[in-house]
Amino acid sequence: MPEKTSPSTAPIMAGIALLGAGLLMRRWRPSVLNLPDRPEKSSHADRGIARAARKSRDGVATVLPRNMTGSIGRSLIIMGAGLIMVRAFDELVDDEEALF
Repeated sequence: MPEKTSPSTAPIMAGIALLGAGLLMRRWRPSVLNLPDRPEKSSHADRGIARAARKSRDGVATVLPRNMTGSIGRSLIIMGAGLIMVRAFDELVDDEEALF
């Protein structure tokens, strides 16, 4: 069975699709995926393992995005733009060294 080769525009089309999906996800932020706000309580009565668990939870929560679709959308935008850039640079190198 002969192997089918994809057209040279396939990576660009995939990059545009990823970019578009990422932009849509950045605009559409369903409230269901929002992380809850941390209460402004400064004094805590917990001790031992409960205190360590609370501090760890709060530390992880500060690194997470406010809405998960925003983070996924940003990743898709970066992947799409990267794919388009790689394909564009492929046009400038020799055919033997092209990735796509």
